[in-house]
Amino acid sequence: MKEFTLVIDANILVSAYSSAGRIQEKWRAGLGSHRFVISPEIFAEVERTLRQTEFHLGPDEIKECLKDILKRCTLVRPKARFNGNIADEKDRHLANLALEVGADKILTGETALKKGITIAGASVMSFAEFVSQESRAARKP
Repeated sequence: MKEFTLVIDANILVSAYSSAGRIQEKWRAGLGSHRFVISPEIFAEVERTLRQTEFHLGPDEIKECLKDILKRCTLVRPKARFNGNIADEKDRHLANLALEVGADKILTGETALKKGITIAGASVMSFAEFVSQESRAARKP
């Protein structure tokens, strides 16, 4: 199976560590030997979001989540600047990161980013779409 370089957005990581469901289940089970890439901005957003009281996570639980993220993901500070159009400027950091690392895909739950488009050479898709794509590829002989 092909290995991909994947930019993973904060909302996917928050779901993987804060709420039971398909994202958490698949993330914890592992997703092959793909390279997951995050930026310091993504990491900080995950930390800020997990600290919100609605998730009911204590400081030690948050610390363990953050350590696990750093174990699974490569942290890259992008220097590249994507000059193309982006629907929501707050998502430009994802394009910058994708451009910097030559990402194959951007995994996000952001509705402002249109799924199925390509940004900075990376196709944008939801985590569920990626998992489904991986399942189909695994079934092929």
